[in-house]
Amino acid sequence: MAKSLTPTKQVATPNLLIYTDLDGTLLDHHDYNFAAAEETIELINQLGIAWIFNTSKTLTELLTLRETLNNQHPMIVENGGGIAIPAGYPLTLPPQQDQTLKSSATHRADQNFQLITIGKQREHILETLEPLRTQFTFTGFSEMSVTELVVLTGLSTTQAEKALQRDFSEPIIWLDSEEKFEQFEQIITEHSLHLLRGGRFIHVIGNSNKGIAMRWLTSLYHQTKPELKTVALGDGENDIAMLEEADTAVIIRSPVHNPPQVRCKNKILTKDYGPNGWSHALQALLVEFNH
Repeated sequence: MAKSLTPTKQVATPNLLIYTDLDGTLLDHHDYNFAAAEETIELINQLGIAWIFNTSKTLTELLTLRETLNNQHPMIVENGGGIAIPAGYPLTLPPQQDQTLKSSATHRADQNFQLITIGKQREHILETLEPLRTQFTFTGFSEMSVTELVVLTGLSTTQAEKALQRDFSEPIIWLDSEEKFEQFEQIITEHSLHLLRGGRFIHVIGNSNKGIAMRWLTSLYHQTKPELKTVALGDGENDIAMLEEADTAVIIRSPVHNPPQVRCKNKILTKDYGPNGWSHALQALLVEFNH
């Protein structure tokens, strides 16, 4: 285990900006537990380091976890489709972006966030999909009830309700031929969208990913702290863009699949799985950046 770093008045805040995947990374693959990472999370919070959720989850799905982990920072949601910035958070948005926020601002569960669209807004995606229903057979989240999603996924009713509240993507179930899927994908691409295959669903999203959204958000932090170095932690294929965008990539070992192949000058493959690997890697990096 890496040497633990205890913050004192003499310890300076490391010049780090952390981006982390959740499922299989900070959260255990099997039971979504994060107990092994709690001490390190507390340390990061004490040191005042910004750490960013960069996940496929929706904003609504993240609110409870965010509160539990005392994470007060922006979040990259829906595989990089958008960024949720807490109201009053000390980042200066580009003037043109700030002007668009009147239509993007939202209020969720008594928490104010500005939603920044990096890919495409869901309304645009649904408008693009609607006329394609005459050519192809598929079912999207926009057509599903909470009960139907519970049956399909095994989620609880509360979890399903949160998963349906999307802003930047539309998961679909493909019910047509593979040949027609190729035609569908070509049309989707012509509309500046792309398809991301998940375990159960195909996600229709804008031309963004976790890495593009991470780059955009990092540029805001660099306006006031250009010395910040980025660390990204992830375990899966959809984390590659994020990991390759980082100054240091931490590849979290998974119990169910091989590590993704990542091109990054500074990369670490953890010995331990999930939150154990997450915690040990960050403890080691915190020690390194304080020497």
